[in-house]
Amino acid sequence: MSRTSFHRYTGVMAAGTTLSRITGLLRLVALVYAVHFATLADAYNLANTLPNVVHDVVLGGIVSATFLPVFVAHLAGRAEDEAWEAISAVVSVSVVVIVLASLAFLIASPFIIDAMTAFNHSSNAAQERTVAEQLLVLFVPQLACYGCISVATALLNARRRFGPPTFVPIANNVVLIVVLVAFGLWVRNPTLGGVYDHRSQLYVLGLGTTLGVVMQLVFLLPSLRRAGLQLRWYPRLHHPAVHRIVALSGWTVGLVLANQVALVVVLALSVHVGSGAVTAYTYAWAFFQLPYGVVAVSIMSASAPELAARWTTGDMDGFRRRMDLSLRSMLAVVIPVAAAMVVLARPLLALLGHLIGHPGATGTTAVALAMLSLGLPGFCVFLYVVRVLQSTQDLRSAFWLYALENTLNIALALALAGPLGVRGIMLSIAIAYTVAALVGLSHLRRRLGGLQTERVARPVGRAAAATVVLVAGTVLGSSISASETIAALLGRLLLGTAAGLAGYFLGAAALVAWHERRRRRQRPGGGAPALDAHAEALADAHADEERPADTEETVPGSSGRNERRARRRPLRSDAPRRARRRPGPPPPPEPLPPAGRPPLRPTRLGPTLPPGGSGDGERGRLDP
Repeated sequence: MSRTSFHRYTGVMAAGTTLSRITGLLRLVALVYAVHFATLADAYNLANTLPNVVHDVVLGGIVSATFLPVFVAHLAGRAEDEAWEAISAVVSVSVVVIVLASLAFLIASPFIIDAMTAFNHSSNAAQERTVAEQLLVLFVPQLACYGCISVATALLNARRRFGPPTFVPIANNVVLIVVLVAFGLWVRNPTLGGVYDHRSQLYVLGLGTTLGVVMQLVFLLPSLRRAGLQLRWYPRLHHPAVHRIVALSGWTVGLVLANQVALVVVLALSVHVGSGAVTAYTYAWAFFQLPYGVVAVSIMSASAPELAARWTTGDMDGFRRRMDLSLRSMLAVVIPVAAAMVVLARPLLALLGHLIGHPGATGTTAVALAMLSLGLPGFCVFLYVVRVLQSTQDLRSAFWLYALENTLNIALALALAGPLGVRGIMLSIAIAYTVAALVGLSHLRRRLGGLQTERVARPVGRAAAATVVLVAGTVLGSSISASETIAALLGRLLLGTAAGLAGYFLGAAALVAWHERRRRRQRPGGGAPALDAHAEALADAHADEERPADTEETVPGSSGRNERRARRRPLRSDAPRRARRRPGPPPPPEPLPPAGRPPLRPTRLGPTLPPGGSGDGERGRLDP
């Protein structure tokens, strides 16, 4: 995949993800409008989160970690019929696992809710537990749909079809927005007791939410038909490809379980610290996921098949280049966005509260979002490191990295939840991901024999420095008024965003200009100012003139492990002639170049290589 193709794929996915996340935020607004921030919202969000948790443990994590690398390896290194036979076996067995997992989830749903609400001792805990259990039963079909969507996404990505999986969540969001708005218009003041007493309200919430996930799967089917997939029903448990998936899945299930254990602890502590904490975490996480989904997921999804293919073919240089390009592209956007979210979290959520009619109910969510945003760069880098390890099929290292992150998360959450409440829980997540990301980069540097750190550090450092200017502009712009009216909050957001963007781009431009001036003043290796270009060219020409004609020089930058050699001729001096040439016999003809080698053409800057002679198809002066 060329860099142009990479940017094109990333742009398509970013567009789809942006629309999906925008409609997702509108869905969040509709959810707040329908169920508000009280105990009904806690019961709904708890039940609606569990299908995603179980999906990640049973199949989603395995698909994202193992299916794509295995599919790409078979398509790149096997005959077409053999590759599609292996893929068909994996997909068929996966469908069987999805069905069995959904049935087991249905049976275990009451016990799961009991475990998740074990720390809830409030007066309405029994009602909340019952409503959550009944909603979860209606949400069980989501598990099967999510499993099929994950398998379909892996198949499309293996065929370099990145766009459809990023656009189909829009259908889910639109359906759910319609359902939630209709519910809010129907039930003006919904309460936990009202839903507990009226089953029709519960069915509208439960079945309407599940319908959105079903439509997401339905809209993905046409893309599967157009992708040219040569699939057939072939459930062979003993196929080597299935064995490979199972071998990799052991570590994958371990890392997903470790991740979900930390999530369960976070949710349980959120229930313990007070009413509305689970909802604050859920809503803050939705806003936190917006830049990650638009930027990081698009870049990671576009680079994952390329990384897997280069690893399969042994192209380590290309692997490192693609990884470095993705990493610096991601951080250059994520760092300023994270800083802006920290500053603008409170006015943004306050404006949302006014729009839904609950202006005083968003303070906890704003604090949670600000604390989470501190860890956004670390979160993105951590998940990118995991994706790189998955591309190399090194799931063991990914497991231990997840184990480290979740251990830190649980330990910090237990220590900080008491004194800081929701703020401490969110801060524990940010710190854990940041520390684990640094450890993961260090591990990749050792495993890959070094990374091109300078190529990543320079642009990321400039982005971080420009972010300081962005923060200053955002703080000034968002502090023009202390009023909490809708107009004032909207003005603070717009002015803060505009001032921050202006400061960021001006700071970035100033840093780039300073870097260019510094580079021009110094030699490539640093030190004194460089010589005048014309004087340096003359010096090189005189040095070449004194060199014997038969001297062999090694051509720097030549391709291959053995450096090419080129026989060079002396150069004519560029100094002005002191005497007119006297007439005489013509000079003897120059000898022909060796067979198979075009002649070298001397110029005033020195001899130039023929096209292709420098290994990259460009012409340039040969340094003596």
